[in-house]
Amino acid sequence: METYIALLRGINVGGHKKIKMADLRSLLTKLGLENVKTYIQSGNVVFTSSESASDCEKRISEGIKKTSGWEVPVLVLTRSEVQQILDDCPFPKEKKENSYFILLYSMPTEEDRAKAK
Repeated sequence: METYIALLRGINVGGHKKIKMADLRSLLTKLGLENVKTYIQSGNVVFTSSESASDCEKRISEGIKKTSGWEVPVLVLTRSEVQQILDDCPFPKEKKENSYFILLYSMPTEEDRAKAK
C-alpha cells in the first residue's frame, strides 16, 4: 500500500468547479482509495492505494468527470516524490516555508521553452 498525494487543478477557484471536500472524500473512497483526507478547500488529497500513481490519476479524473461533468487534471505523486522535490529545493529553510511550487505534468519541450521566452 502506497501513500499518495493528489493535486487537483482548478477546482474551487473563483467559484468555478466547486466540489465540497466531504463530497470529494466520499467519491474517492467509493472509487476504492483508502484513508482519504483532504486539505482545506484546495483539492489536495492524501490517500493510500495499491494501484500505481497513473492508475489513481485516471480513476480520480474519470470519477470527477462522471459525477460532475468537469474535466479536472489530476497529478498524483508518492509521499517520497513530494519529499524529494522539497529536499532538492535550493532555497534555505526559511524561504522554502514561504514559497510556492509549481509542478508540471511533464518536462517542457524545447518549443514550449522558446514560447515562454
